[in-house]
Amino acid sequence: QFSRELQWVIPDYTSPPLAAAIEATPKPFDDDSYMEQVRDMIDEDGTCKNDTMGCQILFHPPPEAIESGTVNIGVLFYGGALVDPRSYSVIAHTLSDTYGLPVSVPIFPNDIAFLGCGGTNRLPLAKSAFPFVEKWLLVGHSMGGIGGMTDLWNSQNETASDIGGLVLLGSYINQNTCKDVDFSQTTIPVASVFGELDGIINRTNYDMSLKFLPENDTFFMDVQGGNHGYFGHYNYTLRKSILNQFDGEALIPRDIQTDLSTGAIVHTASRMGISLPSFTRKPASCDTTEKENETTSSASFSTKAMHTLSMIAIGLVGFFSL
Repeated sequence: QFSRELQWVIPDYTSPPLAAAIEATPKPFDDDSYMEQVRDMIDEDGTCKNDTMGCQILFHPPPEAIESGTVNIGVLFYGGALVDPRSYSVIAHTLSDTYGLPVSVPIFPNDIAFLGCGGTNRLPLAKSAFPFVEKWLLVGHSMGGIGGMTDLWNSQNETASDIGGLVLLGSYINQNTCKDVDFSQTTIPVASVFGELDGIINRTNYDMSLKFLPENDTFFMDVQGGNHGYFGHYNYTLRKSILNQFDGEALIPRDIQTDLSTGAIVHTASRMGISLPSFTRKPASCDTTEKENETTSSASFSTKAMHTLSMIAIGLVGFFSL
């Protein structure tokens, strides 16, 4: 199988999710056989033949968040090439359960979140699943960043776009794939997160692409000791022999890189001109002596959320203009 835009033969392989990712994946998508059924519903051009299910994994915020009426920002998360989309369930679950952000992780043909420079056409499916969302933040890992990049670029011609920001995880603006893409003169909130030991992304190409990001609205983070694979939870061992990819050996735990990535995503969402969700969790039982109600908002975060924000200080290089 050959893609004219990608210029490479697509192998019959996808990196499987780790156990932690499967545990964080909503049912019935945690079942491999069900995932295969879903893949059969997707045409080669990316069209989903099941409008009800939408060929996407959905992560719903807690009921308390929905009831608060403050859930107005959603996340559309594009996974890396030849990576099972469930590999991003850990970060997607954190965004929805801790921060109250609805998340859609689309399922693409061959697990490649890029369908050409015309865009992925997956935002309408996410909007159908979460009709209360006003603005969407596009997040892409590796080649998934190219999918997000093209969707954002194509939305620039819309009078009132539903897309409010972009986060690139181990990815960059690639004009070799889709020419003319250039956000440097826009004021769109963007975050660019890069692993110091990333062995997959060409650092020279990455550095050269920075001029295409918004001049005064880009948040940059270098994850010290991080690599390419730790943006997700998948087994990339066979990528060496099958894809000839050799990622760097991470010097930090995967959870730290996940926390830093989550922080960058939430930070970008907070700059989209809409308040983050604010809600109070109800006690799990009548006994409230062990755990008090937990409030999450743009000004008051849970303990885990505070940990995420504190981790930003470790990997943050700066928030600056190019």
